[in-house]
Amino acid sequence: MTLSRRQLLAGGAVLVAGAGLASRPTVRRVLDVSVRRAETAVWRTGSTVAPPPSSVTIVVQPRRILRPISPLIYGVAHANPDQLIGLGARLNRWGGNPNTRYNWVNGTWNAARDWEFRNYGDDSGKSSPAGTATDRFVQGNQSVGADTVLTVPAIGWVSSNADKQVQSVGVPSSGGPPLTPGDDAIAGYNPAENQRRTSVPSLARKNAPFVDAPEGGDGPVYQDEWIHHLVERFGTADAGGVRYYVVDNEPDLWSSTHTDIHPVHMSYDQTLSTFLEYATAIKAVDPAARVAGPALSGWQAYFYSALDRGGDNFRTHADRQAHADVAFLPWWLDRVRRHDEQAGFRTLDTLDVHYYPQAANVFSAADDADTRGLRLRSTRSLWDPTYVDESWINDCVRLIPRLREWIDQFYPGTRLAIGEWNWGGEDSMSGGLAVADVLGIFGREGVDMANYWTVPPPESPAARAFALYRDFGDQAIATTLEASPDYITAYASCDSATGDVLLVAINKRWD
Repeated sequence: MTLSRRQLLAGGAVLVAGAGLASRPTVRRVLDVSVRRAETAVWRTGSTVAPPPSSVTIVVQPRRILRPISPLIYGVAHANPDQLIGLGARLNRWGGNPNTRYNWVNGTWNAARDWEFRNYGDDSGKSSPAGTATDRFVQGNQSVGADTVLTVPAIGWVSSNADKQVQSVGVPSSGGPPLTPGDDAIAGYNPAENQRRTSVPSLARKNAPFVDAPEGGDGPVYQDEWIHHLVERFGTADAGGVRYYVVDNEPDLWSSTHTDIHPVHMSYDQTLSTFLEYATAIKAVDPAARVAGPALSGWQAYFYSALDRGGDNFRTHADRQAHADVAFLPWWLDRVRRHDEQAGFRTLDTLDVHYYPQAANVFSAADDADTRGLRLRSTRSLWDPTYVDESWINDCVRLIPRLREWIDQFYPGTRLAIGEWNWGGEDSMSGGLAVADVLGIFGREGVDMANYWTVPPPESPAARAFALYRDFGDQAIATTLEASPDYITAYASCDSATGDVLLVAINKRWD
């Protein structure tokens, strides 16, 4: 098919129905600078003549199916049911920094460095597990047919109460290595007093009979008892209950985000053992649950542990050297696989990582001409072996193929989740086009789950980008086009039930 400049809007995107099969495909939805609603246009097909400079030829190959498209790639975080309906989102994540310290028994959190290390509570005033924030979150998701991804705290401490006047004091600006192996303290700071002041212990296993709604207090909180509560309330994972769990959030940043209670940099071995302890506890209560990890914060954490920072900002990386100089994620996958083969069951169903663009101003509200171009080029870091990331990374990221290769080599059969992502500028057109591009890439490249952080504002370009994919098919099909991916991208799908072919075409040029 040939797309004219008028039809493929400058700085815009369209969803085309019938692309590659019908002689007169039509536009179903439009995302343009004015965020207009859907309009109809006629497209030329079957031309063998080179298009004029003002048009682009896209070849859609409906019979060349690349892979299934998971509906779970259109996920968000902390959305309410109306937002899920509006976006067509099928997956909703309960996650983020405060949820590392969420106390399921009394419905309270600690905000960590995000807000002065203060405790706070569930606005509903609920003080028992039944009806607190997580239960309402799961209920809301179920009411609109969305799956839940629930973060299970694994840091060892959770909030003790909802009193916002309770906060940690004297917290250093950053963490460091332990004074001695296995110690909780670092040079100049012992977290014991702030642990006592703000928190109660949180353990993976109770090793005693469960109580569905235990009384809050100074005693430990047990995470396997929380899974039991959720199963009692909503059913097992294979019977309509919570299906997806993630073992905590960004453990590589615990020493900087949750410095008050966990100032020690996490090592290779600690990150592995923590995941295995909590994942095993989850599976013991609900064997059908699908567990994800390690929920790393980004690029550097894929290759090094937090302990590798040392005193020279990762140059020596002594922890990695002590593990045969193998990059962290491949090492971690291999060790989890070895454990699971010996145990006879999977603790890890899904490899979960977070990813944000690192180039200057991209993950921000900026929308000047330079940032627009950089934002729309930088999506190539998700897949393109020829693209060198225009940031401090200064390397070829090719994120999704790289992660899939690691999975295939070190733990075959593991699914892939981009558990947290955002490309900035969600209220601007460049941000909306970036979202449309990223969602298309996720489907084409074979991501199994993904969650935008958090929810695009209603009617924003980012929200409109999600809407472009609301009726997208469940099979990715091949497309080729005569244009640089810096200018034009296109993603095609087929509906396996109806045979309908849909194409999302994105014009990244404003001129």
